[in-house]
Amino acid sequence: MEQSDAPAVVDALGEQAEDLAHIHDHITRVIANLDIPDDAFSGYDEPNRADYELEPVVLAFLYKEARDLNSENELARRLNSAAYIYVRFGLENPLIQATINRNWRKRFSHSERNTIKKAGSRIREICQEHGLVSEDEPALDPSDIRANDNIEEEQIMDAVKRATELGFQNFSADRASNAKYALEAYFERQGYLNMSNAATTTPRRRFARLSGRDEVPHGSSHNRTMKKVADPETQTELGDFQGGKTPEWRRIRDTVLPAFHQGVEQQLDEIAGRDRQGIRQPVKAAIDITTFNFWPSPTKDEEDVGEGELPVNNGKGPFYPKEDFPETVSGFKDQKKKETERGYKFATITIVAEDTPIILGIEPVRDYSWWERKKKEDVVTTSRAGIVKRLLEQAEQHVEIHKLFCDREFDIHEIRDIADRKQIQYVIGKRSQSNEDFRNIEEIKESLVYDTRIEHAWVHCDGRRHKVSIIYVPGGEYSQFTVNGWVEPGRAEVLIDQYRHRWQIENQYKSIKEHFLPKTSTKDYRVRFLYFVVGVVMHNVWRLTNFILRDEVEGDLGENPPLPGGEIVELVGFCLFDPGG
Repeated sequence: MEQSDAPAVVDALGEQAEDLAHIHDHITRVIANLDIPDDAFSGYDEPNRADYELEPVVLAFLYKEARDLNSENELARRLNSAAYIYVRFGLENPLIQATINRNWRKRFSHSERNTIKKAGSRIREICQEHGLVSEDEPALDPSDIRANDNIEEEQIMDAVKRATELGFQNFSADRASNAKYALEAYFERQGYLNMSNAATTTPRRRFARLSGRDEVPHGSSHNRTMKKVADPETQTELGDFQGGKTPEWRRIRDTVLPAFHQGVEQQLDEIAGRDRQGIRQPVKAAIDITTFNFWPSPTKDEEDVGEGELPVNNGKGPFYPKEDFPETVSGFKDQKKKETERGYKFATITIVAEDTPIILGIEPVRDYSWWERKKKEDVVTTSRAGIVKRLLEQAEQHVEIHKLFCDREFDIHEIRDIADRKQIQYVIGKRSQSNEDFRNIEEIKESLVYDTRIEHAWVHCDGRRHKVSIIYVPGGEYSQFTVNGWVEPGRAEVLIDQYRHRWQIENQYKSIKEHFLPKTSTKDYRVRFLYFVVGVVMHNVWRLTNFILRDEVEGDLGENPPLPGGEIVELVGFCLFDPGG
């Protein structure tokens, strides 16, 4: 390649990075998805003798420059790190330092090496502008890796079947003894719908081909059966649930979750049976809230307003709320779009850090929304402290919790009180809400000596008082965290570093929404809650399947999934349940 071609290559890679920065959430994923022009790096005169294909090697060197790594040794360490970066770049195995050095010196001309350096610098600048540069690497996503050829289809099918039996076999419904289809047939179909992001009214032809059953349930029959699974009382009418009244949606939770927890216990037993150590306890866990979007507007169009109907004004201006709008739908802010959206909210507690990330508990979330007819004080909602208490109770059915990570939405004294009384170490994000917070941050910014600060304080709750450390650390603007007890700088640094494990739960929500939730427009809270629970079961099944298959994959992938969520869609019809039933 001639030197005159270098600016064009840098521009082309920069344009790609600009486009990819709007799609991906991290600089490493941007680099991994670059398309290297075929003729961009042709200086190597013996391509047939190369041990590695050109494009993965170029991506590795672009990564070194874009991440501003100081040495080839550091690149080798990163490629072999817990995030398995080499997998994203299409390398068969991580490169050692000697291989990196040889490729850099022998495979690329002087001008090509300069091109890589300039392109890497351009990519870094673009990703910094989009806020995609952080110290850690993102965990593997289902789309990052394909199952290796040495995993036989039969092994995959056996693993999926085993994992799914553990997840679904405890669900039941009050159905007639002469029902045409076994309940397993409906969960087989529901698993397919969840993983293929399909609607319950999807035509049956493709599912029938996959299923292997002589006949498969129709969509309308399927909907009725799913409602019965989540129905606390046989005689309860659909209309009783439409409003999402507090007693009903809490009873729906209590109806569905026992079967879910039996499945979790069996999945954990399966892990322990295959690994003598099982889940290493006590575990680190994260709590967060995710959403299941509901798109219809809560207010009436002008032509739908009845004659003489009076508007509601609760501070947002006069409006006419829909009478049948579900009360369990909440408003929330989409942080990326910077827009207000609506949906059903669910909180989960998940094992994070080194262990297989199994979801241990689910709680419905009921928040007050501006469009409600009632005043805020007249609406029964779920407090964040109540959610954390119930999630910990659910998780403690299965494991012992050692550390708990929560974001600033859970910056509440009652939650700290709950964790302290359970002797659980917590790290909770803190809002900047006092003049003292702002003063401390300003003092840190002006200091020439230190950029982190720890303040010791007491919090009071129900007559009890607890020691709390408030930690101010740099990150964009300054981030603040609270931990229980009065900690010193060394201990604080370790805890904040471990807090980064909480980000795994956000990748988990992304996977559930992308791979394991069906399309639906239903307002029925029974259906929405059950669909989300089934999606969580399928996520746990996927994680367990990957745990079962990990020894069949070349290279040590640890707990990271070798089987993408999307790939097991084709196996659902064959493997979820015995086609006989």
